[in-house]
Amino acid sequence: MTIFSANLFAQNADVKTASEVPDKLFAAMKAKSFADIRDVFTPEGQLVAIDKPRDGKGISKTRVFTAESFAKQISEAKSADFIEKMPNKDVKIAGDLAMVSGRYTFYAGDKFSHCGLNTFNLVRTETGWKIANAASTLEFQCERDLKAVEIPVIEADPQDVSTIDGIMKAFYETISGGKGVARQWSRDKTLYIPDVRFVAMREDNGKIGANVMNHAQYVNGSNEFLVTEGFTEREINRTVRKFGNLAHVFSVYEYETTDKKSKGRGINSVELFFDGKRWWISAVTWDEERENNKITKEFLK
Repeated sequence: MTIFSANLFAQNADVKTASEVPDKLFAAMKAKSFADIRDVFTPEGQLVAIDKPRDGKGISKTRVFTAESFAKQISEAKSADFIEKMPNKDVKIAGDLAMVSGRYTFYAGDKFSHCGLNTFNLVRTETGWKIANAASTLEFQCERDLKAVEIPVIEADPQDVSTIDGIMKAFYETISGGKGVARQWSRDKTLYIPDVRFVAMREDNGKIGANVMNHAQYVNGSNEFLVTEGFTEREINRTVRKFGNLAHVFSVYEYETTDKKSKGRGINSVELFFDGKRWWISAVTWDEERENNKITKEFLK
């Protein structure tokens, strides 16, 4: 497949500045500053609140605010500080348009209030990205959101991404550690393109299936187990095929929990490319070894 397009990562600066807009709004809400809230919206900006029933059943109710009325309501509220967080943001850029979305949690002071999904549609203006319109669900079944792992954004370590050896070493180090040891999720995220996909193969009663996840879903689905049980995964052999700036790695691994009650082997299928400056992982698929799915000699030393 041959296409001509702009460098995928020429948008990195835009992604960073666009992702900061919701945080500016949350800071202004906490400060209850009418001017600062109003400033993150375009003159015609608006916000839609979609209130779900507390039991999660039935039809939601919708409230529509202009930027002006929303800023007034928040700035005049007599309650404790409003604290809203979006641990992980998905950012899409198309020229002078951007969409930032993600799950959030909301507190009034120390008291948890609700959770939901935020979507912000941004436009580029002479003074930076502004919210043209936003929509937020207000939900009350929030267990998954309260467990969500916040992943601060950091710069990639050149030692991690300048070679295939480096990126595969980091790939295993970031998820490994003893009981109670926090995983290196910020470092882990630097290894992948923004839209990376993880595919976990499974077999249940003879039926083959696949769980497809983005990075946030992968982290939130695995972090509690990795930290609670203690988990180490290490590479025991690697088969690499390269063409130009493309590379495919079959990485044979073995894993075990700290108590060694769970252990085994499998293969990670890792797709990578080199952009002239560094390596990126674009996708990872894995399957575990089992009685009817033994790792063959071609993949082992």
